[in-house]
Amino acid sequence: MSDNADSQRRRDRHRRHKNRDERQSPKNTAQTSRSTAQTSRNSAQSQSGGTGQKNSGKSSARDRERLEPAPMLPKLPTPLCARCGEPIQDITSAMNDRDSGAPVHFDCVLKFLQGAEELAQNERIVYIGQGRFAVMYFENPVDTRKFKIIRTIEWEKREQKENWRTDISGRFSQIK
Repeated sequence: MSDNADSQRRRDRHRRHKNRDERQSPKNTAQTSRSTAQTSRNSAQSQSGGTGQKNSGKSSARDRERLEPAPMLPKLPTPLCARCGEPIQDITSAMNDRDSGAPVHFDCVLKFLQGAEELAQNERIVYIGQGRFAVMYFENPVDTRKFKIIRTIEWEKREQKENWRTDISGRFSQIK
């Protein structure tokens, strides 16, 4: 097509929609009703603060927050630490005591290990997961990206699950 035909088509479209209420013929009724529906959708979206995107039928996270109240977290016990005797407020971060299997503060375990282990210069005790700690050597103490694990300390036995942990996991899920 030529550029002249495209510009002519644009002008015709503009003329048709400019005075749509005045001129409604049976030929233009379908196009006019479509444009009226589109205009009403756009005005409804602008009033509701929409961005012009179509709603896919799914509710957004913000809508779900309004509709569904947040689930209540289960009430967790606050046992006493086997090392320091203070109550453990965050039982989910507690660890087993080596001797008795009772819950102890994570910080109490870390303090005990720092006192029990002899650390050379640039060495630290770090928790590496699954109930294990490691003595790590850092080449540059400021830059902790480069390190060597000197030795690992297994604090909790992997195969042994204590009753207090089973009780807590049962409060959050059905998986034990």
